[in-house]
Amino acid sequence: MRKVMTLGLGMMLLAAVAFGQATVSIVSISANNGQATIAVPINLDNATAVGGLQFSIKDVPNQLNVLGVAASGRTAAEPFQDVGVDGIAGTSDFGEGDNQYTAGEPFTDTNDNGVWDGAFSVQYTNRDTSVSILIFDNAGRSIPDGNAPIAQIIFGVPSTLTDAIVGLRFHEINNAEIPWGLVISDPDGNAMDGIWENGQVTIGGVEVAVPENTSSGPGVPMTFEVSMDNVVPVKGFQFTIHDSPDHLTVTSVAGIGRAANFTIETNEVNGGSMVIGVDTQGGEIVAGSGAIVAITFNVSSAAVDNEQIQISFNDLVVAAAGGLAVPSHGVGGLVTIYTDIEDETTLPTDFALKQNYPNPFNPSTTIGFDVPENSNVRISIFNVLGQEVRSLVSGNYSAGRYHAIWDATDNRGAKVVSGVYFYRMNTDKGYTSTSKLVLLK
Repeated sequence: MRKVMTLGLGMMLLAAVAFGQATVSIVSISANNGQATIAVPINLDNATAVGGLQFSIKDVPNQLNVLGVAASGRTAAEPFQDVGVDGIAGTSDFGEGDNQYTAGEPFTDTNDNGVWDGAFSVQYTNRDTSVSILIFDNAGRSIPDGNAPIAQIIFGVPSTLTDAIVGLRFHEINNAEIPWGLVISDPDGNAMDGIWENGQVTIGGVEVAVPENTSSGPGVPMTFEVSMDNVVPVKGFQFTIHDSPDHLTVTSVAGIGRAANFTIETNEVNGGSMVIGVDTQGGEIVAGSGAIVAITFNVSSAAVDNEQIQISFNDLVVAAAGGLAVPSHGVGGLVTIYTDIEDETTLPTDFALKQNYPNPFNPSTTIGFDVPENSNVRISIFNVLGQEVRSLVSGNYSAGRYHAIWDATDNRGAKVVSGVYFYRMNTDKGYTSTSKLVLLK
């Protein structure tokens, strides 16, 4: 880390006898090119209580600036309402609006101990190429068993750092005036066995994304496309998709569009669905943008009307020629459940372009289409002058029922104006159909 400030640490954790075990991990994150700051969580997975931690982290290569380190998650202060001692907002009584907890103010008792708990002490010092961190509580509290973040490091990212991977590694400092080991202690000050898992920051590179907004119904199969925006040719990819709440079960995956010739495999891993894609004939996804994978899910019948399911990426790996890892990041989305969407489990016998829903819409709408046989399909959005504003679907599709999402943007990513639009489906089998949709703002 490049030196920004230096704080003297008021204490060190000294422990020699090991009891218990905990895992401290640096959570890997992604950032866009040009993003000035990033927050990297530090996670603690502990089966027994932890009294304090000390560790150092270095960035490889040394590119990032440490702007601050703060308590978060299980070490953060309990939320409270800054309304003063009378518990009523707007009365300007003692303590109201001072951004500090005042006895008598309502709070969320996350620790179930009947008293408000402030944040743990998080101290840090920069050592030019690394940052040393100490986490403890002045009042002697411990971090209870659990698996969640305990701190976050705020890094400044140089504007010159683009399309890069920066490793974040735990390490011990033994050749300094104040040595700094990797220590986890229990509430009595005894050392615990620690597992230290490194992470990384990915800047720019390849973007892999699911639709920002899509929809389905309880017990209804749904298919959405995973797209890739890559500036270099891609030889293979791997990612894990997670849904929260857990209402989606993957039933099939297929390479489409730019990855139509790729072999796609999927496996259940730690509550998510790992997807791996590679062209066994040595082909590649050329530089560009568009769909690469269609994933079909079954939606749990337990999903309720208007419930939103968060889709996120984990463990994304993109490889170029020679197996070289390419900087990459994933962009998740939302699936909204509507109980009036009907089951479409059977394969279609005819081509069909469905009416979009909702209609009118804002900010996005879903367009369904049926493909009875392997076909090249194109769906485009046009304005009332007949000008194409968005190429929505373009690629090869096997027999099935599909859905595409239009987020009211044009081919350049700019938001379009409200009004009437038309969407047209064409296939290489001679099928053509056009329907109308309305965008309201």
